[in-house]
Amino acid sequence: MKQYYHVSSKALEKNNIFQSREDFVTAMNDIALCRLRYDIAILCFCLMNNHFHFVLKGSYQQCYAFMNEFKRICAIRMRDRCGEVSGLKDVDLHFDLLDTPEYLENAIAYVLRNPLAARIIMMPYFYEWSSISAYFRGNADVTGVPVKTLSIRKRRELLRTRHDVVPDNYILGCDGYILPSCYIDIHEVEQIFRHPSCLMMALARRVENEFEVASGAAGRITVSDNELKTHVMELVRHEFGVTSLTQLSADNRLRLCQMIRKNFNASVKQIARVLRLSQSVVSSVL
Repeated sequence: MKQYYHVSSKALEKNNIFQSREDFVTAMNDIALCRLRYDIAILCFCLMNNHFHFVLKGSYQQCYAFMNEFKRICAIRMRDRCGEVSGLKDVDLHFDLLDTPEYLENAIAYVLRNPLAARIIMMPYFYEWSSISAYFRGNADVTGVPVKTLSIRKRRELLRTRHDVVPDNYILGCDGYILPSCYIDIHEVEQIFRHPSCLMMALARRVENEFEVASGAAGRITVSDNELKTHVMELVRHEFGVTSLTQLSADNRLRLCQMIRKNFNASVKQIARVLRLSQSVVSSVL
């Protein structure tokens, strides 16, 4: 039975799994190649210096096998780099079953927000070693070289593997790694969040506390009414095909209340202010 899982490794205390840019590039390629051996879908991932996170879809057995294989490969890379056996091979992987839509959304946001929570970057979209760049790109051109056009020798040299079978859609980007958009289940993530603004707002939530993620209880988004109005109008244009709240029918305005609550976790009072409805009306549909 295929289910969703948030999988994380415990942070190493003494060593980094990924020390240099080359280590991260190699790991990105390892994910792409390791993915081919298992019947799973990768919804998102994030590689940090001393730990990593994935959201996967598949049977527990296949997800477990994929994660253990990736961990094994990382341990070998560390051994080759450090000249000694690392502590990674003994680190347990933590699996959380994501059994509700809210839990799944929060887990994806949590994974992609990791660099922001660690204060490595100011925006999740600025972080290179995650799948964040893959979503909502539309028809944007993909720049790179199809891996299949490389000679076997060049392929093995660049990817640091003897795995010679690669899909036709695998593109090697200018930074030296297979683009995440080639192997991430982009469609499912975009279906979950429905619109770029919804994903952006989810990434604005404070979900760093693992208890919040585990319980599905993400903190409220702290944005102004004006900021929320901007995102709501994008949602209105995308979902209802109109450019003004006054063009919405009464039923669609009530549907919009539910969508704002679901996607942005706004309070009843804020929804009422933004949509110019009474709090009692908003409360009645939430």
